[in-house]
Amino acid sequence: MENRKFTIEQARILGGYNQIEMAEALGMTEKTYINYEKYRQVFRMHVGYLFADLVGMTVDDIIFFDPELRKKCS
Repeated sequence: MENRKFTIEQARILGGYNQIEMAEALGMTEKTYINYEKYRQVFRMHVGYLFADLVGMTVDDIIFFDPELRKKCS
């Protein structure tokens, strides 16, 4: 995908999932998944890789951290 980055929400939509389907595919509740999509929580690595695989992208194609959160973590 030509060096473009996608938010978790964009990646999910491009992958053809709604929030409920994605939550089920990742083995979590819809509420928990929504927290990830709104960047209130951060995926653990294995879940991030599973998410990327489900939507047909690499982890490098997806923005897993809100830029403000990234500043706080570094």
